[in-house]
Amino acid sequence: MAGRPELAVVVIGLRAPAELVAAVRSVIDQNIPLEIVIVNSGGGNAQALVDNAGLNVRVVEVEQRLFAGGARNLGIAATQAPFVAFLAGDCLACPRWAEERLHHHRQGAATVASAILNSHPRNLVACAAHLVTYMRRLPGLPAEKALRYGVSFDRKLFDLYGLFDERMALGEDTDFMARLPEAMQPVWDPQVLTIHRNETSLFRLVADQYRRGRRLGAYLRTVEGEKPLRPFRRIFRDRRNVSKLAKEGLSGRDRTFAMLSLPIVWLALFAKSLGSAIGARYGEKGRRQ
Repeated sequence: MAGRPELAVVVIGLRAPAELVAAVRSVIDQNIPLEIVIVNSGGGNAQALVDNAGLNVRVVEVEQRLFAGGARNLGIAATQAPFVAFLAGDCLACPRWAEERLHHHRQGAATVASAILNSHPRNLVACAAHLVTYMRRLPGLPAEKALRYGVSFDRKLFDLYGLFDERMALGEDTDFMARLPEAMQPVWDPQVLTIHRNETSLFRLVADQYRRGRRLGAYLRTVEGEKPLRPFRRIFRDRRNVSKLAKEGLSGRDRTFAMLSLPIVWLALFAKSLGSAIGARYGEKGRRQ
């Protein structure tokens, strides 16, 4: 393995979105050698996209749409580095994102999580979108309060515990990490930072959160047999936590703008809660099952 990259990064795209180029560039711009592969599904031409941008990156194209688990598994199969990280096409890797991960992996960590930054920290709608989705992954949170996602893995784990479930519309990473012993749960290091491109339109934010809630409700209906009212209450209850987490997880002007966005947060949480109740009752496609 001398001279070979220690970390593979799988950049996941759906229908070859234009922002995929920026995601790949953010990985290329890390200050260490990396094994990079794009897995794009659902159509589009990711190869032409990166070629036109002058990027020399391997691309795996799949015509049918894959859930994230399927895309992850293709990326694992297409790479060889001893550690594997994943980056969604609507995200950016911050400087030292890869280096800090490798630091922990070299120290023996099997899994390393990442904190999330807001792409538009001075836009109130984007702040609200960020808090609704990532309030428990803010960089200032202590380890005991942080949700540990955005994980990189020691490749040996996939031999020991299997791959990601390709049938799951969401939660494939939760499912995989539930198989791991407690000692292998992800390290929380706020220096491993990912930027998420958050919605800046109020209408699109509400619609997006409704869709997210509906997918979650359908998932809970299938996996846990949830009744509609329970996920609604569970999600909407987060309005009590969001300001506390924002105060603890953010600082300076980021915290100020986050607090100003709270009325929008509550609206978005209601939309997500409503979607979860409908998903729990009818499933994601709107039909009784």
